[in-house]
This record gives sequence, structure tokens and C-alpha cells, in this order.
Amino acid sequence: MVLNGHQIIKEEIEKDTDIVLVAVPSYAVSNVLVSHKSEILDKKIIICSKGFDKSGELFSKVLEKEFPNNQIYFLYGPTLAGELQNGVFSVMVLAGGNGKEELKKAIELPDLRIQLSDDIIGVQVGSALKNTVGIFVGLVEGAGLGENTQGFVYSQGLQEIQKIGVYMGAKPETFLGFTCAGDLFVRSRSRMLGVEIGKGRPFEEVAKEMIYPKEGIASLLNILKMDGNPDINLNFFKLIHSVVFEDMSVKEAVNKLAEMI
Repeated sequence: MVLNGHQIIKEEIEKDTDIVLVAVPSYAVSNVLVSHKSEILDKKIIICSKGFDKSGELFSKVLEKEFPNNQIYFLYGPTLAGELQNGVFSVMVLAGGNGKEELKKAIELPDLRIQLSDDIIGVQVGSALKNTVGIFVGLVEGAGLGENTQGFVYSQGLQEIQKIGVYMGAKPETFLGFTCAGDLFVRSRSRMLGVEIGKGRPFEEVAKEMIYPKEGIASLLNILKMDGNPDINLNFFKLIHSVVFEDMSVKEAVNKLAEMI
């Protein structure tokens, strides 16, 4: 697949490609890149996959070890693929070091604007955990608890993401931008997963019907690996796990969340 003249990793990489965009599921990013290592050692790599590496680490930490001589960037935003293909006006954030100004010129289209950022950690954390928070928002919608409650969960979730991101070294303002707050607004697959579970359907049943439904779940399980760290409160994310995997009702989860404020 090619986007605006640039190769997106799927199966093969053309020899004359100098920019590689990676848009595979998060759990496959490192494996796919390593399997193509000899072909991309001199190319700019742009990660579009949202989530954490299969190890639970940020992509940036894992890939800088495997590709120390490559320039690696991250491109995220509130962008549904179908709308991008149909020319709907969209904005994305390109995060990275030197060279991103030139990449912006290469990627940007009249209906796709690119904002630049130096906050590599923030855009990764925000884009990964917004999928998980989106599940909770979807749970509330599916359970029919109303938009007021959705707004409460949305706002609280955004604050929780920001706290974790800042702890990991991100800038707090990044989470109010396109890659987190903006992307959380979009009715993503993760939110739709939550909607169906909120209606009372089991996760396993819903997951079989959806394409890439587990990005938010994968990020949930990865962030819960930090449980026990005295500097991070994961109660918000534990409630999502309790509803999806432990039969807690959405109403009970919302009530418990309300007790935390």
C-alpha cells in the first residue's frame, strides 16, 4: 500500500523507497521491522501503529536498540482510515527529532495537515492509552448510561493518561492535543468494542467480529503491568479490566470511579 507516494509496510518494501510508514497492529511492529531490517537500514521509519511494543515498552525504547542508525518518527492523530482515503480534512501529529520538517512537506496534503512535536514519549503514551479509555467511554454508551456519564469518563480518563505520561517523561500539554484528547473523541474500534461489551456481550464474542479489536485491550494489559508502582494510580484502568474480564457491571464501575473524585 502507498500513501501520498510513500510505502506502508505490509509485505514487501520497494528498493527505491526512502520513507517507510508502519501501520501494522502494535504487537507486530517490532517483529515486522526486524524481519525487514536489511531493507530499511538507510530509511526513515514512521510508526503509525498505536499501542505499546509486545514487551510492554514504548516503541521508541525498543526500536532505538534495534535500529540505532535510523531516524524514527511517530505519526498519530484522530484519523479514521476511511475518511483519510475519502479526502475528509484531518490533522495528525508527527513527533521526532531532526528531519521532521522535511517529512511534513513530503506527507502533507491539502486535506491532511501535519503538526510537529518533539514530545516522542507523550504522543506514544497518549495514542496508546486513548484506545483503552475509549473502551470505557464505549462501555458507558453501550450500557445506556447517558452522555453526561460518558463526558465524566472521558475527562477522568484523559487526566489519568496525562498523569501516567508525565510520570514517564512527557509534556502535560501533549495530552490535550490531537494525539490524545482529539483522538479519544473519534469513534474508534476500541470505543465500538466497549459499546458492544456494554450491551452485555462477552469480550470473546465481540472480538471475533472485529478487525484489530484488541489494541485498546493490549494497551490495558500493558499498563497494568505497572501495578505496584507507588508513583502511579491505576484504579481507572483496573475498573476497565473488571468490566471486560471480571463481570463487573458498567454501572458499578462508574460508581466506583465517582468515589475516586
